[in-house]
Amino acid sequence: MDKSTKNLVSVILPAYNAEKYIGEAIESLLKQTYPYFELIVVDDGSKDNTADVVKSFNDNRIHLIQQLENKGVSEARNTGMEYAKGRWFAHIDADDQWLPERLEELIKIQLESGDGYFVADDSIVCFDTPMGLREWDSSFKLFYGINPGEKKLELFLFDFLKLKGPLIHPLIPAKPIIYAGLKYNPMTKGIEDFEFNCNLFRIGLKLKLYTKAFYLYRLTPGSITDQQDFLKWKVLTLKSLIGNQGFTTEEKSLFKDLLLETEKEKDYRQFSYALKSKQWSKVLSLFLKHPLLLIQLLIHLPHSLRYRITAKIYGARIK
Repeated sequence: MDKSTKNLVSVILPAYNAEKYIGEAIESLLKQTYPYFELIVVDDGSKDNTADVVKSFNDNRIHLIQQLENKGVSEARNTGMEYAKGRWFAHIDADDQWLPERLEELIKIQLESGDGYFVADDSIVCFDTPMGLREWDSSFKLFYGINPGEKKLELFLFDFLKLKGPLIHPLIPAKPIIYAGLKYNPMTKGIEDFEFNCNLFRIGLKLKLYTKAFYLYRLTPGSITDQQDFLKWKVLTLKSLIGNQGFTTEEKSLFKDLLLETEKEKDYRQFSYALKSKQWSKVLSLFLKHPLLLIQLLIHLPHSLRYRITAKIYGARIK
């Protein structure tokens, strides 16, 4: 067995109406310094020219699967994993990009760590501007209080939850996934990555987290409804994880802490939206019900102002 087969990575890219960005995502993969990968693009019932953009690339490592119906990102990823032939799985979203050395760096850590680990890096949060991606800051630093650098942290689920479950895009050994029959849950919306990562820990894997960033994560404005739906699904997912007998009492306690924080975040989002839309009666009603919302507003304010000022400078759209 040659190296290209033995150390093959299956990169799975779900795409729905992604013609605007998917070409840039594919180009970033074809620039990888680690050449032993296959790219499985699952066109999830797109109505635009997504498939034509994919077909325009002449590289035998690219495989296109076209689904007639839009089934969602979880089903698309599951389809990609069923098709995959690699020793490891990796995922990229259609509007994101990788730095050229990302796969090489993650494979190096993976081989050092062994198949009892899955490996992830930090992300660089980027604004979507008319001039392309503009880098903002480390996602670990912005959202999770983790200092970026070149540290390799070994995490169990307890540690991962203490960090509030960072958004990561891991490299995952295929064998444990196949053996456990682990799949992405199509019944979750926007929180499928968190649930899947928690289940990776549940089946016995540990996480090697590299605090250096090689993944370019595009900030795209979402609607208020999208944000509210995300929090709704997060609540339902956390309740489901709390009821899963595969997690310890200590781990379930941390899920409950995250659930409480998420419920508070739901209230804050409603309060923030009411302020922005000048629904003063609703502002007053929410404040009287939850007086601490004003403190949350003051805590969020510096981050919100920094986001808006930076977006304005870069000419990016904002939420």
